[in-house]
Amino acid sequence: MKPEKEIIVLGDVEMGGGTLTDDFISDNALSELVIKLSHKPHPVDLVLNGDTFDFLKCPYVVNQTTTYPRHITPEISVAKLELMQAAHQKVFDALHLFARKSKNNLYFLIGNHDYDLSYPQVQNRLKEYLGHHHNIFFRFQYEQHRVYAEHGHQYDLLNKINYKFMFLTYEGKRILNLPWASFGLISRYMHVKEQYPFIERIFPRPALFSWNRSIGKMVTLHSIKYLLLSLFYYPLRYFFDPTYTFPKKLFWNFFRKIKTNRWETDNIINIFRKDKKQILRKNKILIFGHNHRYSIKQKRKYVLIQLDCWRDEYLLNSKAGLLVPKEKDYAQIFITAAGPQWKVLQYPVKRSLFKLQSMAKDEIKYLRKAAHEEGFKLKV
Repeated sequence: MKPEKEIIVLGDVEMGGGTLTDDFISDNALSELVIKLSHKPHPVDLVLNGDTFDFLKCPYVVNQTTTYPRHITPEISVAKLELMQAAHQKVFDALHLFARKSKNNLYFLIGNHDYDLSYPQVQNRLKEYLGHHHNIFFRFQYEQHRVYAEHGHQYDLLNKINYKFMFLTYEGKRILNLPWASFGLISRYMHVKEQYPFIERIFPRPALFSWNRSIGKMVTLHSIKYLLLSLFYYPLRYFFDPTYTFPKKLFWNFFRKIKTNRWETDNIINIFRKDKKQILRKNKILIFGHNHRYSIKQKRKYVLIQLDCWRDEYLLNSKAGLLVPKEKDYAQIFITAAGPQWKVLQYPVKRSLFKLQSMAKDEIKYLRKAAHEEGFKLKV
């Protein structure tokens, strides 16, 4: 049975600017997949399910000075996108080829790391890179043929976007109203990421912190300090700055993470099932990302799929002291007369196992080694 359409969903690519804080190195694999999709005889919807770009960890560079601004204007976002395009030209070229086929559609769903895609200026620049085609769309959700996709950050209190107040005004400029966790990342944690660029890619976090308690303590201390400053100091010191408003309802959620030293996001699928029953009744296949962990919940009337990420991440085998590179996955749905048919596929990427102790002694060396294995040139 020939499909009427094919829908491909993948997410959490997190393309950065090719710097130490850029965690995406699978340009060859992703571009190969996109090129293969562009040659399909039937229409294809390619749904990039949020955090395609990592604006949060991409630096803003002016006169060779690197910063991570808190007040994100359209000009800053466009400048970051230019760095990403230069660092990942191969992926942009593949997306350009895919969008050239009028039968195809390219969807950029917006996540918490690429909230900057909300700016029309960023959308226009991205369309310019991809050929100004009319089949490129920017959404928060995808919903067609009883297939539903969204990134998933809206079911994570610390990263939830306020859709009613997406932008703020500060000193006469329009800026992004980022989630509270995002403000914390760019203001308090980027120096930690720069200090430990490889270790931040390792999961699960409890196992990592058990192996290196000093890192766990450092993250916890930074978090406690950020929480206290957000509650008692920032609101007074930056009274006229709306980005320092602390959402009180997040207090216990953040405090619980500090107390338990568990920094994984909550189970967003369980929260979605509780809060979005109407969407569940309307759709058969529902796909999420955000948590960077793979799971499938098959029910009688629907299936909930959570895909893992495409950024460079590792699972820690504590007993063997080895870092196992995660596989890259994506959802493939064929729309047929009998209804949507789905499966989750892995895209092959050949990688080596790394010894945890060796990596910890020279993170930059192993960043380069990982990038070399995937044919990516790192700017370090």
